Amino acid sequence: MLFANQGFARTDVAQIAQRAGVAKGSIYNYFESKEDLYLTVCRDGLERSRKAVYGDIGSGWDLYRQIDHIFRRGVAFVLAHPEYARLYLNTASAGMDRFADKLSLEVEKYTADHLKKLIEDGMQRVLVRKDVDVSLAAFLINSLYIMLVISLVSRHFQVRIKEYLDIREGLNDLTIEQPLGQVVNLICDFLKPLKNRESPG
Repeated sequence: MLFANQGFARTDVAQIAQRAGVAKGSIYNYFESKEDLYLTVCRDGLERSRKAVYGDIGSGWDLYRQIDHIFRRGVAFVLAHPEYARLYLNTASAGMDRFADKLSLEVEKYTADHLKKLIEDGMQRVLVRKDVDVSLAAFLINSLYIMLVISLVSRHFQVRIKEYLDIREGLNDLTIEQPLGQVVNLICDFLKPLKNRESPG
C-alpha cells in the first residue's frame, strides 16, 4: 500500500492509478481529491482492524478475557496487515494535523468508550479494584497496546522493543508471544483486587 509505505506527501495519484491499473483521471470519478482518497483508505483500515479485534468478542466475556483477546487479535492483525498500523503512524506524524483532526476521534473514541465501560463493569462485579481511575486506566491499557503493535511495524520501535526486551531474533508471532503475555498479565495484575491476585511462586 503506497500511502502506508511512502506516506501521504510522497505518494502521487499517478502512482496509485498505475498500481490499480487505471487511468489517473478515473481516480477522480470516485474520489474528490488525494486527501479524500487517503481518508477513505484510512477509514477502511480502521474498519478492518476493528472487525478483526472486536468482531468476535463474546457477550459474556469479562474484562480480563477481553483484554487478552484484544491484545492477541491486535498483534495477529498487525503481523498479517502491517500497512494499517503504518497508516496510523503516518497520521500521527508531523504535518498531518488536518488528517488527525478528521480521523483521530473516529479511531480513539470507540476504543476509549469500550475500555472505560469494561473497567466500570468490572468494578461493579468486584473484578476490578475500586481505587482505579477508570479514564486513566483505559488510557494506559490502550497506550500499551499501541506501543506493542507499532513496535512490530516501525523500524525505530522494532529496534527499541528488541533492545529493551532482549529479543535477538526477528519479531514475529513466536518471539512476541512471551512479551505479549507478560503485558496482558501486568495489566490484569494492576486492575485486580489484591485478594484476587495470584500469589507469587
